[in-house]
Formats: sequence, structure tokens, C-alpha cells
Amino acid sequence: MNNVTIYQPAPRTHPGRELLGSLARRPATWAALITLLGFGLRVWALESFPPGWRDDELIESLVISRNILGGDLAFYYADASGHEALYHALNAVFLALFGPTGLGIRLLSAVLGTLAVPLTYALGRRLFGAAVGLSAATLLAVSFWGLMYSRVGIRHSLTPVLALVAFFWFWKAMEAGRGAGVQGSRGDKSAPAPLHPRSPAPLLPFAASGLFLGLGFHSYFASRGAPLVPAAFVGYLLLVAPGRLRGKWRGLLVMAAVTAAVAAPLLLAVAAQPAAEGRVGEVAVPVVEARAGNFGPLVDHAVAALTMAHAAGDPEWLYNIPDRPVFGVVGAVLFWVGVALALGSVGSGVRNRVFKKKPGFYPPADASAFLLIWWLGGIAPAVLSVPPASLGHVILAQPAFYLLAALPVGVVAGWARWPARRRHLLAGLAAAVLIGATAARDLRAYFVEWPARGMVRFLYHADVEDVAAFIVRDPAAPWPADFGITGPLAGPWNRIALELALDGADVRPRWYNAERALLLWPDVSFSGFPAVESPFAAVFEPLPQDALLAGGYTLTRVAPPVTPLLTEGQVWLNEAPLCFANGLCWSAAAYDPATGTLELVWRLEGELDLPDIPLVSNPPPPGVYSGPRLAVFAQLLDGAGGMVAGDDGLWVDPQTLWPGDAFLQRHYLIAPDGAAAATVIFGLYDPLTGARIPTTDGADRVTLELNQK
Repeated sequence: MNNVTIYQPAPRTHPGRELLGSLARRPATWAALITLLGFGLRVWALESFPPGWRDDELIESLVISRNILGGDLAFYYADASGHEALYHALNAVFLALFGPTGLGIRLLSAVLGTLAVPLTYALGRRLFGAAVGLSAATLLAVSFWGLMYSRVGIRHSLTPVLALVAFFWFWKAMEAGRGAGVQGSRGDKSAPAPLHPRSPAPLLPFAASGLFLGLGFHSYFASRGAPLVPAAFVGYLLLVAPGRLRGKWRGLLVMAAVTAAVAAPLLLAVAAQPAAEGRVGEVAVPVVEARAGNFGPLVDHAVAALTMAHAAGDPEWLYNIPDRPVFGVVGAVLFWVGVALALGSVGSGVRNRVFKKKPGFYPPADASAFLLIWWLGGIAPAVLSVPPASLGHVILAQPAFYLLAALPVGVVAGWARWPARRRHLLAGLAAAVLIGATAARDLRAYFVEWPARGMVRFLYHADVEDVAAFIVRDPAAPWPADFGITGPLAGPWNRIALELALDGADVRPRWYNAERALLLWPDVSFSGFPAVESPFAAVFEPLPQDALLAGGYTLTRVAPPVTPLLTEGQVWLNEAPLCFANGLCWSAAAYDPATGTLELVWRLEGELDLPDIPLVSNPPPPGVYSGPRLAVFAQLLDGAGGMVAGDDGLWVDPQTLWPGDAFLQRHYLIAPDGAAAATVIFGLYDPLTGARIPTTDGADRVTLELNQK
């Protein structure tokens, strides 16, 4: 019989499919995808959300970072109540590359906020395993809190990054002596092992931790509390398991020395200018009250900080929907379950060490203790400062909040009493519910609800952005090119926000405060915002094009019947304007003694001569003047030349005026009962020096004689 060989083809393989399957089973793959998600959420429409420029980010970029670009190098800047230099030095690079744009001002924060996502995963995995790390990283990626500080150009975003790196190296250093093959308390091979002594411990991880703890001092005030977290954890180990510190003391001393060495330049700079840290005194209200014997505010703030996860959160419109808690219902429940598990783990760990019992279902005790210390230490600034439950002041604790909320997922994933398939399925379901609920709540809140609120739009100059969008709707022919725009004139930040939004368009806005001033020429104005009581409201006539303008402003034409507007009292009209040495000329006045109202009409005949006005932060550095450099003084005098009433101001931004502009302003000079007013005098002066600006014929005032009845 002939032998027959039956050919059996080799089974078909799918290398690509197998590779994808292998990658999908790796936590690092999911961490990379989560990081990409976080980056996308942080850079998408970066100039549109928040809906405009916040004063703080304009100050930090256009004053401090720009000063660094100009060669003003320091470890600490006294601007805006005191700022550490590190964030601003990094931001100066982005500002140099992209200019004062969304990328130049906000991209650094977006990058730092993105880095916090994989770092949260890395530290979470080292502390509690991959399930906790992935869940916490995803929560941070999609959270309102995470997005808020990753999309504004302020220094807070550097704090979590430096803390996460420092704590990662600290934990790696403390783990260095654990025995090979020792598993954590959950029976999961991917779970971290408890700390074990080793002698001597490697010094490099301790030094790396100290480096980033020290750098934290150069980022934001809240970071100065970061070294207290590992210090308190060492204290915890001294109490419950001193043997675990065997072989670690030399490394801990190296960490402390490196931290001190890196932080020293900042601390010395602060000590050299203690008045520069004005912000600390401004916000430390509970501490001040406690020193005076009133502990009520301190207790109230402690309760607010401890309950901000589920009760009332940050009350400020700037960085939150007021009083909105960190978590929704699902997140809050799992957060407090996580806190309970961590507390139970610490208690169980102590009990197991005393009575030599085997670990239960709790997460690792040492990691739980570290996480609780981190959370409590991170929220401490909210206890000691105002406002209560401030998301900015507790930014150090941000990753700890999400790690605690993810902790129940890790416990389910690692519970050895259940088959692996069941616990992985249940853990995945729990993570999906937690992340899905958080994303549905927080993404809508950040991108839809929060930016639409009126106070948010006001604080971020969103209505100014709407004006700019209207003007440049046809970039080739922006209209109107010459116009007025109303605003509170509380510093230059409205003006700068509009300049950035106009993006170099060839237009010339004039800013004025409609409570006291009226721009007569140009006669087109964006008016009516912010909503204030203006005595000139009746002379603003809406234009048809206003239908195309979004936001709170109204496009109007100023059409007064006569100027001055006062119809009662005494009127002075000049055939030829009376000019001052700086180019500003007075042309008419009116005074109504019944109401004490003085109206002055001014016209700019040539280039306005102003002193150099540098851009200064708000608040300014100690001893630095940041007020106006031109004002009108107006006084009511009696027959003997004594002043009976005075009212100073300009209410027009002189830096925005052009030759040919005309404006009217109101002063209120109300004579006290029994006083007999004889004359009105007025003129121009520099509020910084007090020096009066003379008229072209050398007089330092204009005198108007009042009719005597």
C-alpha cells in the first residue's frame, strides 16, 4: 500500500491583529491613549475656552514673562503680589515662539496639564496598581478642574507636575528594598508590594525627588507644602513601622539637602523683599482671625475644604461655577469610598503588624497612608486662606482627589477572592461608570455652561472678543476703523484684551467710562457694557449693523443735540479752544449749581504728549506706581479762594486718543450747606508727580466766574 502524505497548511496568522491584541493588553497603551485624549481636550479651541483673556494670564505673560525676555532675570518677581520665576521663564519661551496669542500664552499650561495625566497614571500604578493609575489619569484628563488650570496661562498648572514627579521618585526610593516576587495585599501580580527595608538604599531616586520638591518652591506658593507630604509619611512610618526606614536615612537626608539647596535661592529672594508676598497676607484671613481669638472662620474653612468633593466647591466665577463640588454624585460616592478604604487600610495595616494577621482586601497600607497625607496636606491651604475650597489653593492635592476616587476600582480589580475574569469585568464596569459620569458632567460644564455665564464673560473680557469678531468679520476691510468703546478703565487689561483679539487689524479704538465721559468724536461707539448707570444713555442711537453684533455691547452712534448737554445753569463757549502744553484743548463748559454738575468739553488738536507709561502688573510691585498719568482737577472755590468742593478724574484712556478726538466729561462739585461758591477752576495734572500741566500761555488753571444771584 502506497504511503500518502496529507499536506496540512500552516494555520493562518494575523501579525497585525496579534500585535494590536498584545498592545491592548498593556496598561501603557491605554495610558498613551488617555494622554492623547487629555492633550486634545486641552488644546482644542484654546483661544475660545475660556471665552477671552483673564487679567491674571495677561499680567503673567505680558508683564513677567516679557520682562524675562527683556533680560530681567530673577528667582522671584514682586509683580502681582509676588510670583515665583520658573513658570514664567518657561512661558517666555512660548511667548518668544508664538507671540501674545493663544499658543504663546496658554500652550505651556496645556502641555503641563497633559503631562500630569501620564504622571498620575505612573504614580497611581506604582502606589496601587494599573487599574487605579489608569482610572485616575482618565478622570484627570476629562475633569473640569483638570481642564480649568490646563487652559489658562497661569502658573498653577506647574504644581501638580512637579509634585507627581517628586512623589514618584520618593516612592521608588522607598520601595527600593522590597523583596523580589513579593505581592501586594490584593494578590495581584501587578499590585505594588509593601515597603521593605534594604541597606543601603540607592541615593539617586532620593536626590531626584529632592530636586523636584525644591523646584516646586519656584512654581507656586502651594508647592511649598509638598515636602511636608513625604516628611509626614516618614513620621507615620516612625510610629507604626520604624523598621521600614532601615537603610533609608542616608537617602532621606540627601533628599532633604537637595530640596533645601534648590529651594534656597527662592527663599532668600523672598526674604530680601518680604513686602512682595502681599498675596499671602491678603488671603490668610482665617489665620488672622484665629490669632485674634476667633476660630470660627478656621473651622468653617476646614469643613469646606474637607467637603469640597461633594458639597460646596470653589465659590469664584474665575475658575469654577460657584460652589460646584469637585465630583458629581457617582464621583463623590466613590471618592468617599476610596477615603474609607484608605483609612481602613491604614488601620488594618497597623492591626496586622501588631497581631501578625494576613492582609485583607484593603489596598496597600503604606500607599494608602501616603495618599491620605497627600490629600490632607494638599487641602490645608484652603483651610488657612480665602476663598474657602479654592481649587487654585489646593492644586497640590488635585491628583490625590482622583486617585482616591479611583481606589475602589483598584480594590475590585485586585480582590483575590474573585476569579480574575469576574473582578476585571466588574472593575472595568466600575471604571466606565465613574469616568463616564464624570466626563458627561464635567465636559459640558467646562465647554458649555461655565463660559456662557455672564460673570465669566465679564471677567474674561468675552464681550470684548465679540466686538473684535464683529470688526474683523471682513479682515480685508475692518469696520468701524475709528470708534469708541466703553469700559470701567480699571487698568489697561480691557484695552490689551481687545488689541490681542483684533490681531493687528488696522483700527483705532478709544476707551472711555460712560459713567462720567462721553466720546463725541469718533461718533460711533460700542456702548452699554458693562451695564452701568450713565447720564449720557439718551444720546446713544443704535445702528442697524448692531443686529450682527453678539455679546453685551451695542453698536451706536453718539448724537447729542448740543454740547455741553446741561440745559440748566451757566454755559461757557470758546470761540477758539484753550490749549494746554500737552496738546489737549478745552472748548466749552457748563455748570449747574442746583445739581453741582460741571461738564467740560475737550478736543485733542495734535499728538497727545504723555510720559512713558510702562505696563505694570495689578497689584503693582511695592513702591511702583500703576495709576493714570493724566487727570483733570476741578474745584469749586468761595469768594476768598478757599476750596469748597473738588472732583478729579479723566474717565477717558488718554493712550487711546488720536488727533481730532473730542470728548465730554462730568465732574460733581456740590457746595456744602452755607458755602457761597464764587468760581470754578480746572486744569490738567500728572497724578504721579502732582505737577500741573500749564496752558500754552503759562497758566496752571482755567478760571470760570460764577453768576452771583
